[in-house]
Order: sequence, then C-alpha cells, then structure tokens
Amino acid sequence: MNIIIFEDGLHDNFYPLSLTRPLWDLRSGFFSFRERLEVWIRNDPRLSGSDCYYFTRDYLAPWFREQYPGVRINDYSVFESDGDALFINAVRYPSAADFGIEKGSALTSDGVVAAACADCSAMRGITGSIAGTLAGLGLREVRLPESGDAVSGSKAGYIWNLVDRNPDIIREDFRLSGLRGNGNGRKDVTISGDPGQVYIEDGAEFDPFVSIDATAGPVVIGSGTKVHSFTRIEGPCVIGRNCLILGAKVRAGTTIGECCRIGGEIEQSIFQGFSNKYHDGFIGHSFVGEWVNLGALTTNSDLKNNYTNVKVYVPGARKRTGLRKVGCFIGDHVKTSIGTLINTGTSIGTGAMLVHAGRLTPGHIPPFSWYMDNEVARTNIADPFISICREAMCRRNFDISENYIILINTVFELSLREKDRQ
Repeated sequence: MNIIIFEDGLHDNFYPLSLTRPLWDLRSGFFSFRERLEVWIRNDPRLSGSDCYYFTRDYLAPWFREQYPGVRINDYSVFESDGDALFINAVRYPSAADFGIEKGSALTSDGVVAAACADCSAMRGITGSIAGTLAGLGLREVRLPESGDAVSGSKAGYIWNLVDRNPDIIREDFRLSGLRGNGNGRKDVTISGDPGQVYIEDGAEFDPFVSIDATAGPVVIGSGTKVHSFTRIEGPCVIGRNCLILGAKVRAGTTIGECCRIGGEIEQSIFQGFSNKYHDGFIGHSFVGEWVNLGALTTNSDLKNNYTNVKVYVPGARKRTGLRKVGCFIGDHVKTSIGTLINTGTSIGTGAMLVHAGRLTPGHIPPFSWYMDNEVARTNIADPFISICREAMCRRNFDISENYIILINTVFELSLREKDRQ
C-alpha cells in the first residue's frame, strides 16, 4: 500500500516553525512526525513493503529533498498508480486503527481530514491541495475507536499543542520505540526512580554529580552528548545526539534535538535542533527552532500574573490557546541579546534579532525584524542575513547550500508580502 502524508493547508497554525519546514518535520516527543510514522510502519507487519510519499509546500521541497535524499517528497507520480492509498495528515499521531480504515472512508478532525483510504487514481491530475481533493471525493466519515491513551489517534491543531502534550508524547514514544532501559548498568550517573525508564546510548558521557530522575517518566540521552557536573534531568525527557548540557536544570516534558548546547533552566519545551541556550536563563513551555542563539539570561514568561489563558499570534490573528501555561515560539535563526525578556505567548519569526532594552517583548516580532530600543524595525535586504546564516552553520561544520539560500530568500519574500498586507 502507498502511504501519503499531506499538509492540510493549516500550516500557519504552526507559525513560526512552519515557515522553514514541512509540518511532518516538526519535532514532538522522541521523533519528528515523519520519523514516528516510519517507526509505526516498521512495527506493523500489515504494512510491510509500503511506500511513503511526503507532500509539503513547493518552496520547501528542494531543500528537504537535499536533507533527506531517501524520502519521496512532492512526488506526484504516486497518483498515476492503481490501488488503494492511505492518506495521513502531517500532524497526526498515528494509531493502529488508522491502518485499517476501509476504502472510501475518512476520519476528520474539526472538519479537516486526519486520515483516509481512497483509490490513488481518484487523485490523478490533482491541481489543488490533497486535503481539499479528499474532501471533495465524498468519503464516508467514520469515528475510529479510542486508542486508550492521550496521544495516539489525535491530531495536533496548533503549535502549542505539541508543547502541551509533550510529556505524554514522550511516554508514548518510549513505548513505541521498543527501547529497553539500561539505567541499571550505569555507574557514571545517579538515577532515581525506575532505572528501566532510562536509556543512554553508547558514547554519551557524564561528568561527576549528574542526576537523572525517572520517577515521572522515561529519560533518553543520545550518543555523543556530554553532560556536565551538577546537571539535573527530569523525565519524561529526550536529549538528542551530540548535545552539550552545561550544568542545566532540564525539567520534565522537555525534548532537545541533536547538536544543541543547553545551560540554565528548561521546562517542558521543545528544541528542534542545532540551537544554543548556553548560559543561565529560563525557557519554559516553548518551542525553539534550529540555529537559534539565546544570549545569556534570556528568559521567557510562561504564566500570566492574573493566571488567565494565553493568546498567541498566528498570521492574521491572535488565537486563544485555552491554556494557562504557554511560553514562546521561536523561529529558525533567531538571535537574542543578553538579558532579553520574552513575554507570555510571544511568537518570534524567522531571522529576527532581539536586543534587550528594559521591556518585555511584544506578542509578535515579524520575521527578519530587529527589536531594538523597544521598537520593531523591519529589514528589507536578505543578503546580510544569509551571511550570518553561513557563519553560524559553518561553526557547526555545515556548509550552507544553494537550496537553503533559495529557501531563506523565499521566506524573506513571503514575509515582505505579509508586511504589505498589514
């Protein structure tokens, strides 16, 4: 069976991270949505031999084909084949029931297709969105059985859902991964709680006086990661490969992608990867993109003083989250100065520069803007920014490719159009 992973057109709900990546590349729990689906497929004998096809916005495809050369991205040839195809929304947490949907049926969530089974040939010559085409096929809406947990079988609607659910997602992903805890055999780290909930890859290093607390959930630490003395890590938590943890307090519900440098305090937050929070400061209930550098003592608020629910900017509106604990959402290549204070529910667009001048940030800082002297100023030339990207990535031994430059230029142009509409 062909399995087709599609975006539903609501990518702005995952702003600002969605500006520079497909929704199926967003990190959540142990995995990105793409990685999680591929684990499900490997674990399910019914899906042996299935081929996956991933669809996203056209401007993202060239760079992500380069990033993932073995992944079929925006390959419309799949619709020339015969037979059934399983369609899965890019931000759906799959459940076993998804893979048994009857042909001609669809599961919807708030009017959007979350999963469906249809004939590939019905999509031939598609010119619009996959989600819109599926909606027009007259598929029978079905209610799938409850999966018995808080994650599998649900669909994320907004970026703050990924953060709010992250503790449960980590616990579920630990079960899905099949990892067997090896904490019992560790003599180089102090573990409280169940050592069977701790999995440390070969090649991870610990200085003396590191504490892991697995009382509330699993802790996984990747190879090549170095954990300095006086670090405390609370489960559920995932720390990716080749990270540096500098005496940090890593609170429960945190996911740190590969090649991050983390100090200070983090609580229930997601770092996509390749970002620096080297110094003291607090980041809580937040999502941080790639190639972000947070200056010393950068701190965000994740709770309003009046304890009311938080609103968050998505393009065109401020949305009610229905949540009291919401931090900030930081796009790729954002830089903050020392002492930056980020307000509750702030969205910071790709490439923004924040320089602290005594006040909390506004609720939205547009892409490629400078926040200086407590004012937002938009930049109109992309070339200096690309030079900064090249320098930052070279420091991690990454060469910036032509496809990546094209991607950044496209996002820059899109941000100028958004500015003209405001």
